[in-house]
Amino acid sequence: MKTHLLSLITACSVTLPMASLADVSIEPSGMKIVWQSLKKDFDGFETYNSSEGVYVTVAVRGGGKNVISFDNKKSKVSIQYGDQDLGGSFGMWNKTSKDGKTMRIEVKSDKLPQGDNAALKLAGSLDLVVASKTDTKTSGPRELKKGDKLTFGDNFSCEVSKIEKPKYGDDELEVSFKWDRDIPELAAVRFYDEAGKLIESKAGGWSSMGGFGKKTVTKSYLLKKKSDILKIEMDLWSDAEALTVPLNLNVGLGAGK
Repeated sequence: MKTHLLSLITACSVTLPMASLADVSIEPSGMKIVWQSLKKDFDGFETYNSSEGVYVTVAVRGGGKNVISFDNKKSKVSIQYGDQDLGGSFGMWNKTSKDGKTMRIEVKSDKLPQGDNAALKLAGSLDLVVASKTDTKTSGPRELKKGDKLTFGDNFSCEVSKIEKPKYGDDELEVSFKWDRDIPELAAVRFYDEAGKLIESKAGGWSSMGGFGKKTVTKSYLLKKKSDILKIEMDLWSDAEALTVPLNLNVGLGAGK
């Protein structure tokens, strides 16, 4: 079973192309029901490692675009079983595929369905951000220290919140950036040493905190080589769209076919 939904653009903190709509698809990818966790019977080990309840996972595809963000606070969902509303919330293990084209979203409820109805139904809406194009912006080369402000083009700036050798692992340098923006503008980061040679690096941890309309995002990167002078390239999403996607999906035993 597969539904193709024409998504609606909603208000966003960046200027969005008003004529742009994304053809988003949502497919069920898995379902489980745990009637008894048996936690007390098996020394804390639960059935399917889960508490009692209903769990449904869907795959969201951006119609050729990357799904770069999912707002589980603005999104709404309920699991329905006939005339029973089981409520619902989003799980913690939502994840984007390596190529960025698919996002896996889990919906769960601690209420169990009663009776002999044939299928579950997911109802609500998903607040997503999708994008397909990037612009590359550069800062440096320069010496970096904590607290430095960096500007990448006209629309994106950030602060160096950390630059030091990491406490764990064999990486030589950890660089963290902090910025205030709801939309995840950053697609990729590359670091170059003072000779202009690309330094091997990988993404480290990240955090997002905020309230009352404000948000602070922090992302760290781990470098295999330390350099006193760094040039930083950032690929920034240039066509990000905020979408509210209606969710109306029947899920039965044959839903994944």
